[in-house]
Amino acid sequence: MTGRGGAGWLESVGLTSLDACELARLVDRTSERELRHRLIGGVREIALREIFRRMPEYLRPARAAGFDAVVAWQVTGAGGSGPAGDVDAFWIRVGDGRCTLLDEEPDAADISVRTDPATLLRVVTGTEDPVLAVLKQRLSVRGDLALAARLAKIFVVGPN
Repeated sequence: MTGRGGAGWLESVGLTSLDACELARLVDRTSERELRHRLIGGVREIALREIFRRMPEYLRPARAAGFDAVVAWQVTGAGGSGPAGDVDAFWIRVGDGRCTLLDEEPDAADISVRTDPATLLRVVTGTEDPVLAVLKQRLSVRGDLALAARLAKIFVVGPN
């Protein structure tokens, strides 16, 4: 068991086996500083891959009725050189009550979300309100803001 402020759980071994409720509980108990420190390198890559792999599981089709959009996610802090080298990009399509992770960049996205990995992890586990993250300038949203406002309602981590 990890105490408040520790993030021993956030290692590449075991991260993928945590269920959504346990992950949310651990994220909530981990300090911001520790979370940011741990979400670098290989652990960062595994965490991001898991977040987006699990997104279709967390879509609530009834809440997504009428939602049809491509969402571009830009996660900062990837390293590398040049302006494009510091962002990992992921794209999802939500429509017809389904969520699909896209393998290639689409021609256009309806919504673009940019954030750091710690904020993303806190938002997707429900331990940070996305509106507050925007107000704190830790998350930015561009595109169709009416659709973007629905994102937090159509995805639910853990039991409904």
